[in-house]
Amino acid sequence: MIEPLPDQSPGRGEIPIEAVVFDTFGTVCDFYHPMKHAFEAMARRMDVECDAGRMAIEWRTAYVVSTFTQAVNESEFKPLRDINRDNLVDVLEKHFPCSLTGSEISTLNGIWEKLDPWPDAVAGLHAIKKLAIIAPLSNGNFADMVRLSRYGSLPWDIILGSSISGFYKPHPQTYLKSVEALNLRPEQVCMVAAHQADLAYAAGHGMQTAFVTRPDEFGGPVKPQNPEAGVRYMDMAEIYPEGAWTYLAKDFLDLAGQMQKDHFPH
Repeated sequence: MIEPLPDQSPGRGEIPIEAVVFDTFGTVCDFYHPMKHAFEAMARRMDVECDAGRMAIEWRTAYVVSTFTQAVNESEFKPLRDINRDNLVDVLEKHFPCSLTGSEISTLNGIWEKLDPWPDAVAGLHAIKKLAIIAPLSNGNFADMVRLSRYGSLPWDIILGSSISGFYKPHPQTYLKSVEALNLRPEQVCMVAAHQADLAYAAGHGMQTAFVTRPDEFGGPVKPQNPEAGVRYMDMAEIYPEGAWTYLAKDFLDLAGQMQKDHFPH
């Protein structure tokens, strides 16, 4: 099991931020609605019914479990496209009332490269890019991120993350190798995510952190402010801070404004 280390982030404003790196699936891009719509479209074409929203959430949850397991076990690196396809086959077998061809499955699997950015994302990324290097620090591989970036007009300077390290988050090397690739120290880099576990791991390596809320990430359900012990909330959006993050922001434009003030206070 990989547990986050104690928070080692510097205080806000103590060290200038030279690069801002982003979780992508759910933080930069909306996975739920594009996946739900893709399942709905397939069901209409085949004249059947399915719970498309549930399928989208289960597919995304399987992705989280699969990549986390690879990181914890330090098992052989498997391309994310293959991981997602295997998980998709399982979801279809459980929840879709008829069989799909290999080509139809591949078409559905391609939705990971065609996720819509959240409404503020592209403008916010451009604003943050004026202040620092920007890059995804994602479980998406180089191929996934290039295609997703082109689809969504995401203005990255470089692509970092799983392909850099050969491991998926939260393996330490995924964070550290990404920082190293920029010839920076962890404290000079800010990790942005809508998922606070990601921020906890980044903070444990000394990175600065920004929690950006995506209330509609799962189509509406929100993790309560006072969660019950032992209850799993993987399929609920996080909107309440659970750590002393460097920044708290409602979206990327809000984050850009806060960083702008820190960089150029006058």
